[in-house]
Parts: sequence; C-alpha cells; structure tokens
Amino acid sequence: MHDNLFESADSIRARRRPDQQAPCALCGGRSFTRLFHKQGYDFTRCADCALVRLDPLPTPELLAEVYERSYREGLYAMFAKADDVRVATAHARAAAIAPNVPAGPWLDVGCSTGAFLQAVVERGIDAEGFDLSAVAVEAARARGLRATQSAVDDFTPGRRFACITAFDLVEHLIDPNPFLARVRDWLAPGGRLALTVPDIRSAQARIMGRHWYYYAPPVHVNYFDRDTIVRLLARHGLATVSIGGAPKVMTIDYVLQSLAAFNPLLHRGVRVLGHVTPASLRRRPLRIPVGELLVLASA
Repeated sequence: MHDNLFESADSIRARRRPDQQAPCALCGGRSFTRLFHKQGYDFTRCADCALVRLDPLPTPELLAEVYERSYREGLYAMFAKADDVRVATAHARAAAIAPNVPAGPWLDVGCSTGAFLQAVVERGIDAEGFDLSAVAVEAARARGLRATQSAVDDFTPGRRFACITAFDLVEHLIDPNPFLARVRDWLAPGGRLALTVPDIRSAQARIMGRHWYYYAPPVHVNYFDRDTIVRLLARHGLATVSIGGAPKVMTIDYVLQSLAAFNPLLHRGVRVLGHVTPASLRRRPLRIPVGELLVLASA
C-alpha cells in the first residue's frame, strides 16, 4: 500500500505546473514552508495563517481508491471491526453533545458503519447519516439504520437538522470550505455542528513529531489547531460554542493494534505492554486522550 502512495504523490507532483498550487483553504495564501517529509508527501505550513497541509494535495480519485480499499482490507477495516471500541466512544460523544443541542433530527456525516448513529437513535433521536464507502454503509444498514452512500457534494437532504456531526472528517477534505458551506445550509436556525479534528498543538503531536499517528498521508490532508479550526468555522458563519479535548474509549489491545498499523516505531517500544499486562486489563475500556479536539459550533 505504501509503495502505491509514494508513486501517487510523485505522479501528482510531476503533473502539476508551478502555477497550479492550490491556495490555502483557510486564508487563500500561496506561500508555504516545508516542515517535514513523510510517505511521499511534504507537510507544509501556510506563511499567513499557519494552517498545515500536504503537498502535493491528493486527488479525489486517489482518496476514493484508498478509502474503499482500506475498508476492505486495510486500516479502516481494522477500525470497522473494533465495534466495542467504536460503540463506547460513540455513546460518550452522544452524551457530551446531546445536552447542548435543540430538539430536532440529527445527521451524521461520514457515518461509517453506524456506531454513532446507533448511539443517537438509542437516545430517542431521529437520525440519519451518509458515507462515501459502500462497504461501511452496507454495514450501517444491516443495523437497521438510515444510511446513504454518497459523497458530500452529491448529498441532498430532505430536511434541516438540529445537529450535524462530522467526526474525524474535516481533516480528510482537500478543501473543507465547500463542505462547511453546505453543512451550514443544512442546519436549522440555532442548530449545532459538532466535529472532531486532530490537534497539531496537542501534547501527543508535539512529543511524537512527524511520527504522530494522525500525520497520515494521503487520507489526512489539512491539519488544524484550536485557532485555525475556530477561524475556519467563523468564515462560514458558525460561532464556536465550546472546544476541548476529545478522548476516545479504547482498550490497550486496540491501542497496540493501532500503533502497529500507524506507528510501527512507537509500537516496537511499547509492545511489551501486551506481554506483561493481564488479558482482563488489556480489554478494559479506558478513556484515552489521543490529541483530538471536539468542537461544537452554532448556526
């Protein structure tokens, strides 16, 4: 998989003319500083607003190919199978968000296999979702959930929503502005947008540097901190209501498995935990800070 990604980055870079570099998604600037290189891509910082992004930007066709393949046999397949971990995190997020949302239907964008939709429906809330992956949507429908296979640009809702959630999604978008503009129009007056993004100023990112697991090209394209995500939302008339850390509920077994996939170097350093920790403790759900932000914004 990595070999193909190296080739894809080089191919994109070779085809791009100097005048074809896309402007910064936050401020429109065109001056970028190279921070480091990883898996064929440069990580660059905008000189005007400090937003970090990949260079070259991946193509939509490449991302669609990577997502679909990964849900069938790669990292997202591992994520989809860890149902207990995802369900626990989904319920924790639903509990954190629901008290701050007015009455009305919810939409989960990038609903994956439906863990969060299920948690919301179990709270008695009318909810639906959509996802790009046909494999993920099929799994969500098998749960009896309302899920549609669609790209953001192709989705047309039949109603407005009191809450729209977009977890682990905005960082995947080549340009998040069209998405946020569309979502803003889908919200009912006073509705809430809840999203999570990796925080490049988190302790985890600072300590691990380029080896941080969320530095994941080509699927993670834009990289935010508290300032840049708040400014991006404000650009679309979305006022930040709250912003804070977004821990995930995980087991030690799942953490070790994820590190083996995302950060083999770190995994080699901590895998001894899997040998010395009793199985009952390795499978116990724990709230673990991973370096993400949970942002709640109001229309």
